[in-house]
Amino acid sequence: MFYSQFSLSQTHISTHAVHYKKKGIVNQNLIHHLDASNSSSLNQNDLSNWNDLTSNNNDLSLFSGTMQFSSDAGGSLVFDNDIYRRSSNLNNMSHSNISISIWIKTTISDSYILSLSRTPSNFTNEFIFKISSGKVKFWDYSTQIGFSHQNSNRSQTSVNDGNWKFITFTKDITTGRYYVNGIADNNNPVTASRNVDYGDDNLIIGKDWRDNNDIFVGSIGAVYLYTKTLSQDEITQNYNATKSRYGH
Repeated sequence: MFYSQFSLSQTHISTHAVHYKKKGIVNQNLIHHLDASNSSSLNQNDLSNWNDLTSNNNDLSLFSGTMQFSSDAGGSLVFDNDIYRRSSNLNNMSHSNISISIWIKTTISDSYILSLSRTPSNFTNEFIFKISSGKVKFWDYSTQIGFSHQNSNRSQTSVNDGNWKFITFTKDITTGRYYVNGIADNNNPVTASRNVDYGDDNLIIGKDWRDNNDIFVGSIGAVYLYTKTLSQDEITQNYNATKSRYGH
C-alpha cells in the first residue's frame, strides 16, 4: 500500500488564490489619447493644454472659450462653446484605417464633437465625428463625399440621455461601423462611396469651427484615436478597461 506524505489539505488546490489581471486599453496604433482624469494629460488647475498620453505628442491647446473642469468620472471637461485645437499636423495620421472612441455625457441633439481639417478657410480632406438627432455620425469629404452626411449613415442607438456613453466609429477604407458602450450598432456596416484622404491639420474638439455652430454642450472624459480598424474584441477591451470610472 502506498501512503502519501502529503495530507489532503496540502494537496488541495485552492481556486481562491487565482487572480486575473484586467486588461488595459489597446495601445497598438494609438496615436492620440487624451484623458481628463490623468494629470499627465490635463492639469485641472490650468486647462490651457490637453496633452496626448502617447509618444506622438499630438497635444491640444485651448483655442476659445473658458472651459470648466469637473470631478465627475474621476475628472472630465465640461464643454459649452469651447474649443480645443491642434493647429499643426497630427503626427503619424492615417487615411484608410482609423478608429475614434470618446467618453461623452450630453443631452444635446446635434453637435460636432471632433473634426479634422475643417477650418474657416478650408473644408477639403475633412472628417467630422458628431451627434446627429441624438445619434452618432461620422462623415467625411474631399472633392466628393465619402461617408454620407445623410441620416442613413448614423447609429440607431441614441447617446444623449445625460448618462456617460462610450461611442466609437471604425473605418476600414470604405466600410464603417458604429459602437455604443462596446456593443455593435444595428446599423452596421455603413459604406462610403469612396475613400477620403484626410488632411493632418486642425484637430478640433468642441464645435464646428468653420461655420461657428453645432456647439457641443456636455462632458468629455477621454479621447482615443487609432490608425487601425479596431475589432469588436478590442473595442470591448477598451470599454471594460475604463467603464467603472463612468459608473458602468
